[in-house]
Amino acid sequence: MTLRWGILATGSIAGTFARAMADSAKNALVAVASRDGTRAEAFARDHGAVQAYTGYESLLADPDVEAVYVATPHTQHADWTVRALEAGKHVLCEKPLGLNHAEVMAMVDTAEQSDRFLMEAFMYRCHPQTDAIVRLVRDGAIGRICHVDASFGFRAPVNAESRLFAGGLGGGGILDVGCYPVSAARLIAGGEPLRITAGGHLGPTGVDHWSAALLTFDSDMTAAVATAVTAVLDNDLTVYGETGRIHVGNPWKCADKDGHWQFRLIRDGAEPEIVRGRADPLYALEVDHVADRIAAGERQSDRVTWADSLGNAHALDDWRRAIGLSYEAEQPATHRGPLPGRTVRPPQPVRAGNVPHLDKPVSRLVMGCDNQPSMAHAAVMWDNFLNLGGNAFDTAHLYGGGSMETLLGHWHRQRGVRDDIVIIGKGAHTPHNRPEFIAPQLDESLTRLQTDAVDVYFLHRDNPEVPVGEFVDAVNAEIDRGRIRAWGGSNWTLERIRAGNDYADASGRQPMSAVSNNFSLARMIRPLWPGVETATSTEFRSYLEASGMALMPWSSQARGFFTPWAETVMAQTGRENPVITSVQPTMAELATTWFSEANFERRRRAAELAQSRGVTLIQIALAWVVNQPFPCFPLIGPRRIAETRSSMAALDLTLSPAELAWLDLAD
Repeated sequence: MTLRWGILATGSIAGTFARAMADSAKNALVAVASRDGTRAEAFARDHGAVQAYTGYESLLADPDVEAVYVATPHTQHADWTVRALEAGKHVLCEKPLGLNHAEVMAMVDTAEQSDRFLMEAFMYRCHPQTDAIVRLVRDGAIGRICHVDASFGFRAPVNAESRLFAGGLGGGGILDVGCYPVSAARLIAGGEPLRITAGGHLGPTGVDHWSAALLTFDSDMTAAVATAVTAVLDNDLTVYGETGRIHVGNPWKCADKDGHWQFRLIRDGAEPEIVRGRADPLYALEVDHVADRIAAGERQSDRVTWADSLGNAHALDDWRRAIGLSYEAEQPATHRGPLPGRTVRPPQPVRAGNVPHLDKPVSRLVMGCDNQPSMAHAAVMWDNFLNLGGNAFDTAHLYGGGSMETLLGHWHRQRGVRDDIVIIGKGAHTPHNRPEFIAPQLDESLTRLQTDAVDVYFLHRDNPEVPVGEFVDAVNAEIDRGRIRAWGGSNWTLERIRAGNDYADASGRQPMSAVSNNFSLARMIRPLWPGVETATSTEFRSYLEASGMALMPWSSQARGFFTPWAETVMAQTGRENPVITSVQPTMAELATTWFSEANFERRRRAAELAQSRGVTLIQIALAWVVNQPFPCFPLIGPRRIAETRSSMAALDLTLSPAELAWLDLAD
């Protein structure tokens, strides 16, 4: 069968792709779209397309189009890829797949949920020359790989309006062609870089004119990559092994106009060899590869997997960060979400519950907002959480020096969802855990959060040296001003909570409605941070059940203890998690905080129950928290959309009182 294509945009790369389709028996171009109708019609005439559309939406609505090639500027890749996938189309999107890792994560999630094919258009990955290079490396032809040199750069006339130099279009060398040498280095390494250091030059429009980076991999392999849009580079690839090297003079376009390709294999003590071959045109190989994968029922390519695209995007983020390059679309005040039309106001938060003195329902899971590395990542994660039915967001005056509150403020303001969400704020953390700091810190928090009140306010740390009534009076003063709706204590002991509520009842003040202490199936054997408290004792749980006070526990999933990563750490074969967000659990923290024989047994029992239920271990661990006989709203800290979806799925699990007790070793 012939795969019927539509092309979004009519630039030079779109023309190259259309020409590749002309001689393919597996593919046919049926439609093209441009914002300029005249250009669309001219492109259709030149390349034999049946339909020419003014505007991309019309092409996506065409039932005759099965697959879409997205050839728009970088900043539009995520938008139109997501729209195409949601319209039921398969997608091949030009590189880079997204502007950043967060966008790629959203695109991949959409492909998975839509059950449609998605591939990043690294055409060189579909060529037999690349296959030959990888095969020689994997077969040990040049021994252990030590280093890779790769570059892709050219000189273009500087023009602030050009997509190459416009910050608003994601310009610069790193995203346009620097993605190729990074992709090749990662392919050769067979893994992700642990560190990236870089230097470069940012031009008047703020984008990189040239840059070079050093990547260090887990195997101690290094890679030097370079890119430019104002300088002609060698545009080659050299792989250095302990017993030889491979030099590729044409790694990206792969072959000459007649399809001939070759590279040099130099082994110690031997004459240089020329490895050569002939293949179909580069882009024809790519489009046929896509058609073959779709015909086989696949949803991703084996040449450029979703994980590969995510890894490349993460490395490009790190490279740009190292030279101080960030785009307007990624800044807090000017960001835009990559999930067009999917941010909605949920009519009913998922598994909603109620918190005393709060007049809006609260989703059973609360999104922790303490670990976002950027506005781009936060926007993707929070959009997704909202669309899955989450409406509660937990942050604090302390987090990120105030940056987390700032991100949340910009996000809800731009989405227009303040009335639909529950903002949980915290203040008066050590050493400012005194009543006089509550008002001025709240001033700062509300400004950052761009709101006039927080829905729930927690005193972030207690100070037993201060009479509890002084805290109650200070918080109630803010309640009277309309700046706090409900309040509680984070990391407060049961004794102080009781004393505070006794004082509030006696003096006619609003008592605590909630507490935010640690509570998880695994028990902390050492405090994770100074001054933290748990709510795991039998007495504490009985108090929560009898009083109706809500528990909003932090580290409700024990910070990785119930993930496969913990198994590798337990077996002493583990490695640190790749850094996705700003607050990342470490192996040392995992071992010193959670490793105990009792916790190992809880983990074993959870795994046993998970297997019998056909769910994951961490979902059982979270379900144990959610199914407690008191109002419980666990804080979760997902780093990826898939982790949020996994957590949401745990809400569908019901555990009996007997199962709850058995998991907690109460045999």
